[in-house]
Amino acid sequence: KVSFYKLFAFADTLDVVLMILGTVCAIFNGISQPLITVITGHLINAFATTSFTNVIKEVSKMMDDARYSTSSHSLYYSCVRVCSVPSCQAHNSHVKEPLYQLRRPEVDSCEKLVQCKVINRRFYSSCLVGDAMGLIVQNIATIIVGLVISFSANWILAFIILVNLPLILLQGYLQTKFYEGFSFDAKVMYEEASQVANDAVGSIRTVASFCAEQKVMDLYQNMCNAPIKHGVHSGLVSGGGFAFSLFTLSCTVAFCFYIGAVLVLHGKCTYEDVFRVFFSLTLTAVGVSQTTALAPDTNKAKDSATSIFDILDSKPKIDSSNNDGITLTNVNGDIEFEHVCFKYPTRPDVQIFKDWCLTIPSGKTVALVGESGSGKSTIISLIQRFYDLDSGKIFLDNVEIRKFKLSWRRQQIGLVSQEPILFNETIRANIAYGKQGDATEEEIITATKAANAHNFISSLPQGYYTSVGERGVQLSGGQKQRVAIARAILKNPKILLLDEATSALDAESERVVQDALDRVMVNRTTIVVANRLSTIKNANTIIVLKNGVIVEKGKHEVLIKITGGAYASLVAL
Repeated sequence: KVSFYKLFAFADTLDVVLMILGTVCAIFNGISQPLITVITGHLINAFATTSFTNVIKEVSKMMDDARYSTSSHSLYYSCVRVCSVPSCQAHNSHVKEPLYQLRRPEVDSCEKLVQCKVINRRFYSSCLVGDAMGLIVQNIATIIVGLVISFSANWILAFIILVNLPLILLQGYLQTKFYEGFSFDAKVMYEEASQVANDAVGSIRTVASFCAEQKVMDLYQNMCNAPIKHGVHSGLVSGGGFAFSLFTLSCTVAFCFYIGAVLVLHGKCTYEDVFRVFFSLTLTAVGVSQTTALAPDTNKAKDSATSIFDILDSKPKIDSSNNDGITLTNVNGDIEFEHVCFKYPTRPDVQIFKDWCLTIPSGKTVALVGESGSGKSTIISLIQRFYDLDSGKIFLDNVEIRKFKLSWRRQQIGLVSQEPILFNETIRANIAYGKQGDATEEEIITATKAANAHNFISSLPQGYYTSVGERGVQLSGGQKQRVAIARAILKNPKILLLDEATSALDAESERVVQDALDRVMVNRTTIVVANRLSTIKNANTIIVLKNGVIVEKGKHEVLIKITGGAYASLVAL
């Protein structure tokens, strides 16, 4: 758990000034509230003891005092908000910079990390501190001044009322708990219903293809019925709890005024003292209740910050922002695996490769085939250095890959995967991601022509400025794949990685995409992960993997003739 002071670790001088100013204003704002009870006491005393002719003068004087007090209260409260809100936003912006580390952890860390939760926690923790702390300081000032005013007015009455203070706190606590529990349960139920709606909208084509619209609507309706029934039940229970809490409060108030009346009757205090004590302690009770309710927020902020600081304090083994390492003027593309041993960090009990060796000459195409889980895609990940090896080495042009500047080396590699990832932007913007810096119109068009994508893009009403939609939903599978290929071509990589690039396409789309890939693969070191014969038969070398072991290796014409061989069996499927 992080310490309370560490929540402000990223505060700069301006933040500190704003927080100090906000704290001072919160104190004055807290003091001004109980002082109003003094004016109220004077007003009540004026009606009770002053002749009618002097009431107007007394009230006029007290109105002036009330205006001053109200103006001060408004000014201080405004200062608290003006200082706390910018401070909260500034805190967010300062924490945002170190959270750049979220973009550069190892891939295995990302597999265990839901980044949106961390971003939400960063916002949640900073705003809890920004709002809650100002209110807590204000309430503490109100409590102290309220106790001073009440005991100075009449300590006997103040003490008697103070004994009953726990009842006031109890009713506030019960009322809060009645609402809190039910609102949380309802929130969970509505989230479940929302998830059904999100799944249906996100998979609208699947829903439509199975004519399941009504089925989904019925499911959503059933999911919404539970919160409705729950709401009726919670309304009855919370209504009863609210009535009980108000009854408790009313009894406490009646008892306090009864004791006050007895003391006034015996000349132990005045009307003014009774009301001053009562309202001061009421504000004190409210302050205690609010502080008790807000106190857990600071703990929530610390809990939320714990996961954030775990990331900020961690040092990734593979840091893409690290500028250390060498670069090469010319890259040929020779790749060599030397006695590689590897296990995924998330699955340390499963051995993927053991003493594994492979040489891939520059400018050649190597196809990796095999059953699912044989290690094909792992090779793609290791070449990009998403993971470090347990032992062994991987070389690029006879240089061990860990010696290279990581960002530079990844710039030499182009990847086209089975399910291309497109952002909810225009086609042009998605292709432009392939190049560091700005890509010219000519470069983008050249890349799309090489990827067999220019014609279909030009036929669209908005051309290159057509939005692809969320996850590229506005484009067909073949179109998305060609956009992804154009993005890889724009990068002009020396090494091309194709991970099941055509496996999810129909025959016509596969033909168009494969034609684009055949042109792109020329004079590039290409590693193809595929099982389709049309994709791998022209490879210079085909490697058959089984449980991380090379069981066959050679050209298509040779391997297909091996009776009962692993490659021939895969092709026959």
